[in-house]
Amino acid sequence: MHTHLFPAPATFFFIISAITLVQFPVPSVHVVDDDQRYLNCSETFACAGISDIGYPFWGSNRPEYCGYPGFELNCSGNLLQLYVADMYYRVLEINSAARSLKVARVDYWNTTCPSTYDNTTIDRSTLFSHTSATANLKLYYHCPTTSPLLPTQTAEGFSFNCAEDANGFTNCYSSNSLFASTLLGLCENNVSVPVTEAGTITTEDALKEAIDGGFTVGWNANNNMCNRCDGSGGR
Repeated sequence: MHTHLFPAPATFFFIISAITLVQFPVPSVHVVDDDQRYLNCSETFACAGISDIGYPFWGSNRPEYCGYPGFELNCSGNLLQLYVADMYYRVLEINSAARSLKVARVDYWNTTCPSTYDNTTIDRSTLFSHTSATANLKLYYHCPTTSPLLPTQTAEGFSFNCAEDANGFTNCYSSNSLFASTLLGLCENNVSVPVTEAGTITTEDALKEAIDGGFTVGWNANNNMCNRCDGSGGR
C-alpha cells in the first residue's frame, strides 16, 4: 500500500485556482459598467456651432445617464433643439460657467405667423428660469381692420398680415401698455414672446429679428453634482 505525499491532481488544481482568485480577483461586472459609463460621459459633443456640450445636457453621442432629467438636446444638421413644457426651442448659446443658455421659439423662427397661438411655456418648468434681462413682446392676432383703435405704424405699434388671415382682419404688435386692454378686447388671440431686452421696434422685420435673437434662461439642474463630476474629469 502506497501513501500519497501530494494531493490528487483535481484537488491540487482547485487549490491553485482558489489562491489565484484571492490574489487576483475578477473585476465585478458593475465596476466594468461604471468604468464604461465614466468614459462615455467624459465625451462632449458639438452642434450648430456650439462646442463642448456636456452635463447637464445629454443627447447625440451622450447617453441619457450622462445628463440630468429634462435636459435632452436634439441635434439635426445645423439645428440644436430643446423640448420643454410641450414646446420646442432653438438653442443659440450655452454658457456653462453662468449655468445659462439662450433660446428662441422654433414656431416663431423667422416668422410672426405661427400655426397655433401658444404662449411661451418654458417658465412653467422648474428646470429653467428667466433672467432679469428678459422682456415680453405682446402680439395680437385676428383683430378687425375696421377698428380705429388699432395702433398705427409708429413706435407704439403696428399691424402685420398673415397668409391665413380672413378678410377684414389683421394682427398687431404694440409696446404701449395703454393699448393692451384695448387690443385684448378687440383681438381673438394674443401671445407673449420673451426676448432679450429690445430697443424700439417699428417694423415687422425688426420684430422678427428681436424674436430670433432669443432670450436667456438659467438652468436649475443639480449643480453640486455637476461640480463633482467636472472635478473628477467627467462631463
